[in-house]
Parts: sequence; structure tokens; C-alpha cells
Amino acid sequence: MGGPNDPTPSDAGAADAGTTDAVAEPEVCLVIGTYAARPGVEEALAAVLARYTVLTRTDPGCRNVDLTGSMLHPGRFVVVEKWVDADAQRRHYDGPVVASMAEAAVGLLAGPPDLDLTLGISAHDLA
Repeated sequence: MGGPNDPTPSDAGAADAGTTDAVAEPEVCLVIGTYAARPGVEEALAAVLARYTVLTRTDPGCRNVDLTGSMLHPGRFVVVEKWVDADAQRRHYDGPVVASMAEAAVGLLAGPPDLDLTLGISAHDLA
């Protein structure tokens, strides 16, 4: 089979970027959510977001989701979600996993979460 420098199926289209049959990368929607805990309930909010992260990974169309905690701002958590497309992301946000997380977070948040919906940018797009 191929050697270490041979193109893999995922980047085979990149090798022929000048041809019309190059494989287009799928749309990837990212949701970046920042959640700040009220003082004294940081662990409780972390548990709610951890459960949300695990359940979100099982939703159709979820490519990945990660929960991180800020090293500079104690009690601030960031959830980064990758969805195959905007429809999958929308179905998730209209579904029971988000509703359950929102209900569990009542009283734990210092304010409304900061949510940003973005599209992934391929390195090929920057050329």
C-alpha cells in the first residue's frame, strides 16, 4: 500500500486541487459556548456540563465535543462542539439534551452563557 508521503483518502482531493473532480470538504459547524459559574457552585456547573458533553457525543451529527476549564478564570468553562452541518446542530439545540442541561444549570450560572456559532475554515480556504 501507500508510503508515509502518499495522500490519504481524506486529502487525496487536495493533491489535485486544480482539477474539477477534487473532493470538497464537508461543512462543519462549530458551537463555542462559554459558561461562568456563580462563586461556590463551580463543581456543580462542571458536573452539569460534563454530563451534557457525554450525552451530546451520542447525538446524530455530532463530530466531537470537548469541555474545558479556564486556567486563567476559575469557574469559567468552555464547550466546543463540532457538527456535520447546521441542521444537525439545530436539531441538537431543539432537543432534550440541551433542555436538560439548561434546566440543570439554572441557579449555577453567573449570567447567560456566551454562545457563538461558527463555520470551520480549512487551511485550503486560506491559500
